[in-house]
Amino acid sequence: MLIIILFILILNIVSILLMYRSLTDRTPKEKLIFIAIGIAIMYMLTSVVYWISTRNVEMTEVSDVGKDLIIFLFVPINGIIVLPLFARSFCKFKDGGINGTVLRNRGVVLGVILFILLIIECVYFENIQNQVVKMITNKNSQVEQETANQLEAEQSNIITNDTTDNVNQITNTLESNGNNITVNEIDENTETNTSNVVNDVIVNDTANVTE
Repeated sequence: MLIIILFILILNIVSILLMYRSLTDRTPKEKLIFIAIGIAIMYMLTSVVYWISTRNVEMTEVSDVGKDLIIFLFVPINGIIVLPLFARSFCKFKDGGINGTVLRNRGVVLGVILFILLIIECVYFENIQNQVVKMITNKNSQVEQETANQLEAEQSNIITNDTTDNVNQITNTLESNGNNITVNEIDENTETNTSNVVNDVIVNDTANVTE
């Protein structure tokens, strides 16, 4: 971004210097007035062309930033192509080197050249904005897809964890019940064996007494 801004700044400086040097034998005030009017006209024409080319394109925050960069880039480009030539003709007219008809004809020729440039720029601006919108749309779609995948993964992890917890809980319950059953069976067997032993002792003792 910094390189682009520096490039735009250099172009503007070059455009101003070319117009200033083309206005020979003019006072500094006249030169500044001509440069200011020329830049203002180029800015308005470029802005109008940009608006026409992007009126059907969805504008975004990125598009607004791109708009400023594009306009300030093409204003000096248009100025470099047209304004210095017109400045030389204007100075010759002021000095009496050419008459008003010649100045007007040269102005018409330069106007036609500028008009062709603006048509080309109109198509170019539209293509740029469509590419920007497409890039933003694709990026948003990618972000939405990544978010959906992340949510799906999180839900899958939650379901897996819940399932694992439920299985562990059921297993622990079954193991606990199994242990209780085993202990109860052991207690019952112990009591039965003890009762049988006592009965055997009593029977034996009774037999011995009878004898």
